[in-house]
Amino acid sequence: MRPIVISCHSRPVSVVKFNRDGDLFFTASLDGSVSVFWTEPVERLGTYKSEGAVKSLSISDDSKIVIIGSAINGIFVFEVETGVRLNILPSYQLKQVEFATGSRSFFLIHNYSKNTIVDIIQSSMFSVKAEDKTYENAYTDSTKTTLVRSDVAYTKGAWGYLNKTIVLGTSKGHLDIFDVITKNKINSISPHFEAITDIRFSMDFTLMITASRDSFCNIYDSVTMKTVRTYNAQRPLNSAVISPLVVTDQKYHAVIGGGQETRDVTITKADQGGFEITVFNMMYGDEVGALKGHFGPVHSVDVHPRGEIIISGSEDGYARFHKLDNDYFTNKN
Repeated sequence: MRPIVISCHSRPVSVVKFNRDGDLFFTASLDGSVSVFWTEPVERLGTYKSEGAVKSLSISDDSKIVIIGSAINGIFVFEVETGVRLNILPSYQLKQVEFATGSRSFFLIHNYSKNTIVDIIQSSMFSVKAEDKTYENAYTDSTKTTLVRSDVAYTKGAWGYLNKTIVLGTSKGHLDIFDVITKNKINSISPHFEAITDIRFSMDFTLMITASRDSFCNIYDSVTMKTVRTYNAQRPLNSAVISPLVVTDQKYHAVIGGGQETRDVTITKADQGGFEITVFNMMYGDEVGALKGHFGPVHSVDVHPRGEIIISGSEDGYARFHKLDNDYFTNKN
């Protein structure tokens, strides 16, 4: 399996993501740009320009809208097909944006002063021009709901089943689950002892995965929130995703990526920094394989909806596109 190396950014790649259908994938960078590609053949269709480093992005279920979260200048809303910028929505120091299932709303996690704020914004806000407004008066009560305003440093989040809950991870390794309607915290667990860097559900929402800077990746029963498997990657983790093949009982695999900070690697061999992508079996906790090639920490990984492609983005400024061989599907691991 020979990967396709994609070089279209001048700074580290912060996010890579497939759309819901898997015919497109997106790469975002700290250089302020997001590129969109056809999946097969791999061909760049265009680039969306924001202002400031891109920290997060989310694509609507129908692939018509992409929202791009800038660390400094707010949320940029683009039409995917035409590249037309529809709006700029103000925010504070943004950490994450994510569409809900159905794309009728999205949440944003951002910092203001010493507080972390989690807001839920209705997608109808896209048609309301907000470029020249401050965050406080850009949204009305009908378009924005504040779920959390807390001195707890939330780092990552994910929508739960049927958009009834939002799961939030903290800088100290805790997971808090909030009811979207009542805004109450309905559960809290402490699965990690360092910052949680990624939270995602399986396609059928039966399992949840978290990655952390403590080097551990956890798999949970999404109903009971009990940990069913823990994998020690022996390196700080930045991203984790459950293979869609779990839903069809073909492969019980998860994909993780991370690595030591580049400044902490004092030797010349890239493999000593843990910059590879690891595939492991969630049932047995065994490593199935590793994809190497990056020369810096892996910031983001994603798996094609059919489970046949893995993409990754790294500190080295490259995205890598791995199409899995037939041997992967015939192997019983």
